[in-house]
Amino acid sequence: MSAPLGAWAAVFPGAAALATPQESVQLGCELLGALGLAVQAAITGICAAVLFGVWLAETPRRPFVTWAMDVSKQVVGAAYGKCYNILQAEVFAKALHLASGREDQCVWYLMGITTDCLVTTFLCWGANSLARPILARRWGIDIGDYDGEVPVLPTPTARKRLSGSSVSSTESCRSCGYIELAEPLRVPDRLRTWMTQLGIWLLIITAVRLLVSLGLFLSKDWLYIFYANVFNVLRLHTSTAKTIFAVLVFPAFGDTFQIMIQDRFLKKPESESALTTPSLCERTS
Repeated sequence: MSAPLGAWAAVFPGAAALATPQESVQLGCELLGALGLAVQAAITGICAAVLFGVWLAETPRRPFVTWAMDVSKQVVGAAYGKCYNILQAEVFAKALHLASGREDQCVWYLMGITTDCLVTTFLCWGANSLARPILARRWGIDIGDYDGEVPVLPTPTARKRLSGSSVSSTESCRSCGYIELAEPLRVPDRLRTWMTQLGIWLLIITAVRLLVSLGLFLSKDWLYIFYANVFNVLRLHTSTAKTIFAVLVFPAFGDTFQIMIQDRFLKKPESESALTTPSLCERTS
C-alpha cells in the first residue's frame, strides 16, 4: 500500500479496500444510464421548484420578466454545470482507471458536485463581484439590469399600507417597492442585453471550473479515497444506491444552497434600483 493510502487507511477503515483494483468490491455506476438520466430529471424538477419558491418569498418581489431573466441565467449555468460534471466524471474515470482502479463515476460525480456547491459557487461570486464594476465602467453593462424594468410587485403588507394612505413623494414610492424606467427598451433589445450577460456568466463559470478541475486532478488520489469512503460510511454499495445519493439526494440540498447564493449576486442589487416615479404608486392608492 502506498503512503497516501496508508495514511487514509488510518482514518477510514475502508481505504485499504481501495488500494488496488483487484481488492475493490464496490460496484461502480453509469451516470448516462437509464437510472442516471431519470434521477437527473428528478433533480431538475426539484431545482425548478426551489427557484420559484425563492422568487415567491423575496421582498420586494422582482417583476416576473426580470425574475425570469435572472433565473434563466442560473438555469443555463446549472445545465452547463451538470453536463460539465458528468463529462468530468466520465473523463476522470476512464483516464485514471487503468493506472489506479478509480473508475467509479459516482465517486467522481459526488466529488464534482460537492466542490461545485461549496467552492465553485463562492469563486464565481468573487469573480462576478470583481467583474461587475469593470463591466459597468467600460461597457455600461450592469449585471441584473435588462434596460427597462416594470413595477416590482409589492408585498401584501405594503399593498395594505398603500391602500390606507396617499402616496405623493418619491421617497414613499421607493418604500413601496416599485421600479419603473421612463422608456423601457423593446423586447429584442432586452434579449440582447440578457444574452450578453448570459455569455459573461458562462465565461466566468468556465474559467472557474477549469481552475477547480485542475485542483481536483492534482489532488485526485486523496479526494477519491475520501469520497469513496463517504459511500462506505453510509453503507451505499450498489450502483443504484450510489447513483440516487450522488445525483439526487445530496444535490437536493447542495443545489438549493447554490441557487440561493447565486440568486443574490446574479440579480441587480436593491441598492442600485432604478429611479422611481410617484405616479406609479399614486395609481395604487
